[in-house]
Amino acid sequence: MRSTLLLYSTKPRYDRWVKCLLGGTVAFTLILGIVLIPVEIEGAWVCFAATVFDGLLFWVIMPHSLQIYEDRVRIKLGGPFAVNIALANIREAKKGSTGDALAYGGVRFATSLRNVVIIVRRRGWNIVISPDDADMFIEQLNQAQQALPAGEPAVN
Repeated sequence: MRSTLLLYSTKPRYDRWVKCLLGGTVAFTLILGIVLIPVEIEGAWVCFAATVFDGLLFWVIMPHSLQIYEDRVRIKLGGPFAVNIALANIREAKKGSTGDALAYGGVRFATSLRNVVIIVRRRGWNIVISPDDADMFIEQLNQAQQALPAGEPAVN
């Protein structure tokens, strides 16, 4: 049974360039749709649909909060979606570099080039995140791992 005791929660840090990239993508299709209204109404509707789709997609796949429970780390995404990583499956959490945020062999939920944390897993892909305070996140994660009962099975 999963633990419901939340030990630590933080928001991910979003750099200005990420906000501009995401907002610019949505704004581009919206403005293009507005420009196309007098020229080609079907094209305008396609652009408006793309704007809504992009906005929903970004909302669903971008991290909203990073949480540490007694038995897992939870990366809360939009709506009911989340990524759960069992604490027993985490080999280590360490600070990463700017390059790790941009290109890494695992799953990247990094939204900042400054606060990069790499979660190295025993099984499965490693994960890169950007908590608001990387040092505090790593400290809280290490404390939660030390409090785990011995012999806890790695689930995911």
